[in-house]
Formats: sequence, C-alpha cells, structure tokens
Amino acid sequence: MSTETAPITEPEQDPNAPNDEARMSFLEHLSELRFRLRNAALIFLAMVIVSFFLFKKYFDILTRPARDAYQTALGTPAVFHFKGPTEPFWVYTKLAMYGALLISSPFIIWEVWKFVAPGLYRREKRLALVVTASTAFCFMGGAVFGYIMLSKPALTYLFSFAETIGSGPMSVNIQPTIMMDEMVGFMVSMLLGTGLAFELPVIMGVLGWMGLVSARQLWRFNRFALILCAVVGGIITPSPDVLSQLLMAGPLYGLFNLSIVIVWMIERARKKRIAALEKETGADLMPTSPE
Repeated sequence: MSTETAPITEPEQDPNAPNDEARMSFLEHLSELRFRLRNAALIFLAMVIVSFFLFKKYFDILTRPARDAYQTALGTPAVFHFKGPTEPFWVYTKLAMYGALLISSPFIIWEVWKFVAPGLYRREKRLALVVTASTAFCFMGGAVFGYIMLSKPALTYLFSFAETIGSGPMSVNIQPTIMMDEMVGFMVSMLLGTGLAFELPVIMGVLGWMGLVSARQLWRFNRFALILCAVVGGIITPSPDVLSQLLMAGPLYGLFNLSIVIVWMIERARKKRIAALEKETGADLMPTSPE
C-alpha cells in the first residue's frame, strides 16, 4: 500500500508586502541610519563649500527684483548699506547656507528615501513618491511665482514712499536706507511664504486621501475660500497695494479649486477600488461620505 504525500506549496506572498530580506535588526537599522546621515551631511558640506564661491551670484539674483524696483520708483541705481563691519560676511554666509540647502536637498531626500523605502509597502512607496515630488514641485513653483510676479510690484510700491514732503526750506526729503541683511531677509521671507502657500493642493490631497475632507465639503466652502484667499494674500504680500494682493489671492483661489478636483479624483479612484472589491466579495464596503 503506497501513500502519496501532497506537494508542499509555499504560501502566496502579498505583492504589496515589504521585502523580508530587507528586514534588519535594531543595530543594523542604527548603522544604516548613521550611514545615510553621514552621506547627507557630507553632501551638504560639499555644497556649502561650493556655495562660498557663488555667494555674490546668489546675492545678485536674490536682490535683482529689489534693484529693479528701486530704479523704477526712484529713478536711480539702488545702493545697499551695512551697519556693521561683519554684516556683509554674515549675509553672504547665510546665502551660502541657503544655496547649499537648496542644491543638496534632492540628494538629502534621496538618502532619506533609501533608508525609509525598504520598510514600506509598494502602495506606500508610490504614495510617498507622489507626495514628495508634488511637495517639491509646488514649493518651487510658489517661490518662482513670488520672485517673478510679486517681489518687484510689492517693492516698487514700498519704495514709492520715498518722496519730498512740502516745499521750500521747510520741505522734508524722505529717502530709503536699504540694509543688506534686511533686504535678504525680506526676499527670503517672501519666497518662503509663497512657496508654503502653494502647498495647498498637496495638503488638501493628503487630507482627502485620509478621508478627512471631501470634494463636496470643499465645494461648499468655495464661496468663503475666496475671502480667505484674499486675507491670506494680504498677509503674505508685504505691500498693501491692491495689485500685489490680487496677484497672490488669485493663484491661491485657483489652487483651492484645483484641490477640489484632486480630492474628487482621489474619491473617484477609491470608489472604483471599493466597487471592484465588492464585486469579488459580495459585501457592501462603500463607506458613507463625510458631510
């Protein structure tokens, strides 16, 4: 009498599961983290050294809108001052650090990704890549928009306060004294503010993916969003002139409506996945949409 043994089959693996071979012990994780941090630090230091040869170029590019605005408002070339002997050195040092951080950020993000990616599911990897790329693209787009579209009109308006009040011997001549550090800080703050403001679609997309907001909710809030965008545009824009505020509020309102479309697309894709799963299992899995 012969007995047949059933063939041993390996359990089917989830294609979305992390790679078991990539699992490491706690000490191996610490060693990997130290390796990635060391690479990121070396890249940043190398970019700092390179940027110290380019800080004058950074200063020229960053202050170009201010110099154009000064020429437009006062009709003379701009003159920047410094109030202490060390101010130019520290201004150029900060510019070198900013430039090094900007140039090395893709390499630093790559090192962080190489450390985090092995522990993520395939779907989580795709989501992380989309969010990271969208965040970088929106921030750079906002900073470029602030540099090209907002900085010169805002500074032209602010420099227009340079004038002569009264006439004769009792007249008062008001002229700007522009400090290097303050001008660089002004431009960096403006570009940082517009860059963060343009992250609105990414934030709304993540909230929509988490189910915290819906396209219907955002559409109902649309009428109030116009007022809120005008207020935020007035806060971000340093000048109180209407043109600069409209130049900021208009794109913000457009980004809010783009966020509605993005959340709607996320909801549509989720409903398709749930409908396919319901067809396979025969269960009612469709959640109630938040109101």
